[in-house]
Amino acid sequence: MEFDRFGDDSDPDLLFVLGWGNRPTHEPVRWLLDRLVENWQVHTATLPVHVTDVQREWVAPVAAYAADLTDPAVLAHSAGGLSVAHADVDARTTTYLSPWWGFSPTTSGRMLDIVARIPLDRKLLPSGIDGASLLGEYATERQVADGADRVSPPFLRTVQQAHRTLPTIGDDAVVFCSLTDQVVSTQAIGERVPAERICLYDGGHELFSSRSRDRHLDTLRAVLSEGAAGLEA
Repeated sequence: MEFDRFGDDSDPDLLFVLGWGNRPTHEPVRWLLDRLVENWQVHTATLPVHVTDVQREWVAPVAAYAADLTDPAVLAHSAGGLSVAHADVDARTTTYLSPWWGFSPTTSGRMLDIVARIPLDRKLLPSGIDGASLLGEYATERQVADGADRVSPPFLRTVQQAHRTLPTIGDDAVVFCSLTDQVVSTQAIGERVPAERICLYDGGHELFSSRSRDRHLDTLRAVLSEGAAGLEA
């Protein structure tokens, strides 16, 4: 896992755990980073794309890095949201962007189960992220190319296990998501976080790539600073 820092080290810490395939150099991610560094020193965590053990390769490094930060705000997107939910980070506020707490309904559960049982470490199944439009209006083909085009049975097994064993989400955590998301399960989000702590936006899977990102930026900043109370700001 790769960690990078952006901004002034005299500012409060913010840990931003990126999603599956995201990079700090991707234009939409950079758009958000440039705005967050106005208030925070931002630490980004870039997840390895192909893993066989979510706890060891995603969760443990995030938890270890966060332990060295001072009362951080935590922002987690997609697979980063799965990692942070398991990491038990001692955070000032926790904010999720389209967390990957379940597979999208467009993905066949039966097919996933069949492929997950295959005793091979080969990338056999298409990832389903085959175009920038799934991510948002400002997403680029480079973002898609930097992700995974196919996944392996061990990857599916470890993600399924992480979904099944997802801890209870904190009482002050806030989620930003889109009801048109075709990458993650919005039902899984709704089952774990009450409606009053969910902020809906228009667009695809990535808030920072969505057409409504400017409209929600002030709310996101308020939530990162104040937790759920920021939704009323």
